[in-house]
Amino acid sequence: MSVPHKVLAFDTALSGCSVAVYDALAGENCAHETEPMVRGQAERLVPMIQEVLDRAGTAFSEIDVIVSTVGPGAFTGLRIGLSTAQALGLALGKPTIGLTTLEVLARQFFETGGAADYKKLVVLIETKRKDFYCQYFDSAGQPLSEPQALEADEILKEIAEPESCLFIGDALVRFQSLCGGDFRFLEGCELPDPRIMARMACEDFGTQERKKLEPLYLRDADVSVSKKILRVLES
Repeated sequence: MSVPHKVLAFDTALSGCSVAVYDALAGENCAHETEPMVRGQAERLVPMIQEVLDRAGTAFSEIDVIVSTVGPGAFTGLRIGLSTAQALGLALGKPTIGLTTLEVLARQFFETGGAADYKKLVVLIETKRKDFYCQYFDSAGQPLSEPQALEADEILKEIAEPESCLFIGDALVRFQSLCGGDFRFLEGCELPDPRIMARMACEDFGTQERKKLEPLYLRDADVSVSKKILRVLES
């Protein structure tokens, strides 16, 4: 298969659940749905997939490739999307592709034709900890860094000219509250758009090494040690 015809794309890695069925021959005529939610993706994803497939008049057997975000994002939500994509890929015998949440949000910004007078795009994703998931892109959309987990002061150290940077993502409010200053923020790129994910998969398919459906973890899981004193049985 040189280029996939129909693509099933979905995201549950951030604070939402979204699905699209993209038909490469139909272009922008794409069935899709997005619901913001902090939790509940496990119960909502599969029914939403079926609803969007029905709306598109498409059966599972007609899907050519399955696309999911691979992180960074919320651990539980991320695993829901990945496990669903892996299960569908195995059950249907279809290829799978993984895209990072950071690259998808950056692509959304560039497709909207946002502000042009900036040198660096900074994508910030909420970790609900002290740090942020972030990645830098130039004004042409090319990555300037790898995805990272950095605290606010570390991000500021890597930005030589804050006035020439533009910030997007779902962590803007917290970042601004920590840093203050006159930073340039653009709202509207908080959740990955599955339609854009599908188009990205079509562009990548067959032209370069397929992006694997493997989780991208930028920080270790938070594990607390139990304070309960365990009894030891002596023989």
